Amino acid sequence: MNIDWQILFILMLIILFALLFAGEWIAFTLMLVGTIGILIIGKSYVLNSIGQMAWNTVCSFDMTAIPLFILMGELMVHGGLSKGFYRSAAMWLRRLPGGLLQTNIVSCAIFAAISGSSPATAAAIGSVSYPELEEKGYDRQMIVGSLAGGGALGVLIPPSINMLIYASIAECSVTKLFVAGIVPGGLCALCFMCYIGIRSVLHPELAPRETERYTFKEKIKESGGLFSFIFLIFIVLGSIYTGWATTTEAAALGAFVAFLMTVVTRNLTLDALKESLLASVRLSSMILAIIFGAKVLSYFIALSGISKGVTNWIVSLNPSIVLLFACIIVMYLVLGCILEGTSMIYLTIPVLLPILVALNIDLIWFGVILTLLTEIGMITPPVGINLYVIHSIADKNCSFSDVIKGALPYCAMYLFVTIAIIAIPALALWLPGTM
Repeated sequence: MNIDWQILFILMLIILFALLFAGEWIAFTLMLVGTIGILIIGKSYVLNSIGQMAWNTVCSFDMTAIPLFILMGELMVHGGLSKGFYRSAAMWLRRLPGGLLQTNIVSCAIFAAISGSSPATAAAIGSVSYPELEEKGYDRQMIVGSLAGGGALGVLIPPSINMLIYASIAECSVTKLFVAGIVPGGLCALCFMCYIGIRSVLHPELAPRETERYTFKEKIKESGGLFSFIFLIFIVLGSIYTGWATTTEAAALGAFVAFLMTVVTRNLTLDALKESLLASVRLSSMILAIIFGAKVLSYFIALSGISKGVTNWIVSLNPSIVLLFACIIVMYLVLGCILEGTSMIYLTIPVLLPILVALNIDLIWFGVILTLLTEIGMITPPVGINLYVIHSIADKNCSFSDVIKGALPYCAMYLFVTIAIIAIPALALWLPGTM
């Protein structure tokens, strides 16, 4: 059946968003829309290859890193090491303006370099810190905002599952993309800490001054939890940066070292190990199901000529880089309100990738920008996953609107860093350029 790509594109969007707003599972929605599209264009014979597509999705060597990174983070959480890590970090940072709120940001940034998952980062640090900060009288919106915003760093600071997925689609270097996320991730964390510090100085009632004092010797003595996390980060990122291990091998090594740490510290019970494995299987299955559904949709987009039609149309307009990225930012801000990061990547990249290649845009640079924009989606209502994670951790006196209000300044700061990366590409490209 010969149908213009414009009509197919509009029809695809109508069916897609109708199913999403009806509450259908994202993976099922993507697969169903792709299948319906293939049937509409009269190429039902290609559906015979869907089984092979599913097999290739779950058996890809690159995709193996996803469950391994997830397992590494889950072992640290269920093995009880996140509690010791937070308390160690608090001893060093609690005297800064903002006190334990600063500890939230630094802890999220460091934990993000282990888990690769935004919700896992927010849950691990939030479950430990929220009760203590609430008891000490910190402002409730400042608490939940720091946890939601800091937790979103999990998809930017490597290893990042979203970066891994993008690199597999764009066929660019996972290693370079991981390294490219380090400086922007640190810049985001620095912005958050400055924001907390300034607000705490201007409004001291938001963050009570911490009075506990510790000697340097006491800090070193109690820093075992912090040093173990830093050692694990060094093992994973160091092996990737030096080229000693591939991303998947580094993930396997990290999961093994995390397992050894929990055994040595005698924190790993059989129940904790079981829960770590089950949580890893659940999250990995969800991600891989979304990837499979999105591949079916991408197959339809390629077969129907939608990607080629959109590319030719955009290139014919000869847009400036500023206008193009302004449209991309608006698109991802809107999508972030209704989709989670993995779905956004698989829904948009098959259409955007040919445009990026045609306009000679660096795919590593764009990958960092994309990851920043998906981070904003993690903390924007109504589908911001981190908002729900933090709300489930907070007590009954913390309303969902409190969580949203607390997270909004962090959305603005993520957007600021995104614009900075667009304006100064070297912020993302300098470090991978040294490899």
